[in-house]
Amino acid sequence: MIIDMLAHIGVKKGENYKVESLLEIMDASGVERCMICSQLETVDNEYIDECCRKYPERTLGFAVINPWDVDGEEQLERCFKDYHFHGLKMNAIRFGYSADRHSVLDSYFEICRKYKKCVVAHGQSDMFSIPDKWAEMAKSFPDVPVVLYHMGVPLMYERACRLAKEIPNFYLSTCGSYVPVIRMAYEIAGPEKILFSSDAPFGDEAQEIEKIRYICGNEKHLELMLGENAKRVLGL
Repeated sequence: MIIDMLAHIGVKKGENYKVESLLEIMDASGVERCMICSQLETVDNEYIDECCRKYPERTLGFAVINPWDVDGEEQLERCFKDYHFHGLKMNAIRFGYSADRHSVLDSYFEICRKYKKCVVAHGQSDMFSIPDKWAEMAKSFPDVPVVLYHMGVPLMYERACRLAKEIPNFYLSTCGSYVPVIRMAYEIAGPEKILFSSDAPFGDEAQEIEKIRYICGNEKHLELMLGENAKRVLGL
């Protein structure tokens, strides 16, 4: 089973990306299931819930919350209790916080721990969301899986690979990463720590799969990176 660990759907300025368009891409790419979350600019967790109810065998819903919202914790509880989402998508750049700011984020990680959910996070080499900051949260909450998208590119990918090797609950996800970076992650952190993602519609799902196939000819390792690791992290 191939599981794509990131797609943004819904409405934002200049775009209305429906789940049905994503399903067409998944069918063409051979992807069985896909993590879906709201566009960050116009958060709409209700639409994600609607999509998951309509296509339960193809979609895996994730919450998007602005952690500065006064009722943010209540929103997340609703996403887990009522919508049965699989985790929380975080992006420190979009919402303006440092990824290791415990006073803002600890309450959300506590809720993820309570419901046994994972956190997936934008993690390039942006000042507020460098890999070390998300690694700090992973170390502080060792029973919450933390999946780092983009693997610290363009400047901190080697550090991201080292952190994934060292921290048991810290994982890397491939979307937007260069082929040499994915190879480095494979060699340093190992296939058990890498999860496929495309960042659709911004990333090409078929192309992102081919990047992983290009760096690895071991079928068992491919199965881990393309789907089995995601199943384990999400408890499917």
